[in-house]
Amino acid sequence: MPPPVEDPKRIAQILAEAVENAKACNDGSPADYIPELATPDVQKTSAAVSPVGGPCILAGDAETHRFSLQSVAKLILLAGLLEERGSDVIFSNVGSEPSGEGFASLARLDTLGSRPANPLINAGAIALCGLLKGPLEERLAFVETWAERLCGARLHVNQRVLASERRTGDRNRAIAYLLKSTGILQNSVDETLETYFTLCSLEASVREAAHLASVLASSGVDSKGNRILSEDTATTVVALMATCGMYDESGTYLRTTGLPAKSGVSGVIVAVAVGHAGVAVASPRINQRGGSVRGHLILQELGQKLGWHFARRL
Repeated sequence: MPPPVEDPKRIAQILAEAVENAKACNDGSPADYIPELATPDVQKTSAAVSPVGGPCILAGDAETHRFSLQSVAKLILLAGLLEERGSDVIFSNVGSEPSGEGFASLARLDTLGSRPANPLINAGAIALCGLLKGPLEERLAFVETWAERLCGARLHVNQRVLASERRTGDRNRAIAYLLKSTGILQNSVDETLETYFTLCSLEASVREAAHLASVLASSGVDSKGNRILSEDTATTVVALMATCGMYDESGTYLRTTGLPAKSGVSGVIVAVAVGHAGVAVASPRINQRGGSVRGHLILQELGQKLGWHFARRL
């Protein structure tokens, strides 16, 4: 079945309106526990829609707004490992259930078993970084290669964010050592964390982030018709986004937007309208669960006005 034909002018108008409406909200604050994430202009708000088979549509500060992907980059790690190592390897090391806890929680690991609940929380992504083979240089090359494939452009590491991640990453170190003590993490803690911090520090724009979401929306095919991911990988990643991508607000978020999504504490969210488009929104003010406040509002308006809520298409 061919992809649905979307009216780009209508999408552009609704996207621009959603961004302007969201700018009226000044709730939330930047994630200052990673000091470098508190330095950008909190008024920056950008959005992009990358329709399946069509050109990317931008709104707000999209041409000038760049940010670190933070936990959105966990999708890159997950997709690449599913392609290269397969689902049996991945899901023997991490689960596929919502954690019901915050993204950096250690409580579940210590009380309900050593295997992280899913690949999209910090513990799960650290465990997956530990599955990468070879010396550190090869692991970083894996991250860079898959980031370029999925985002349609070479992404660079924001060195200031990386330094800030290293300096303030004690909670992630605690997670890594706990995983090491239970045998889930076999590799060096230091090299695994360096890979994880580098992954989170990849810098992008909403155009590049929406390209990633569009590949997932089109079952693994990019805008030029190139197959980037298998259909099975794309389906698995989108399913995990729907159930686990917004941490302990995943259910509420999916109910109001109908768009499987993944958030990052820099204020970026990528969302998937399956068969229609990939979406990326970014604005630094986040809520207590790590989701962009303005991003939530934009995605809710898009889901409603464009009819992209998944439940309306069942």
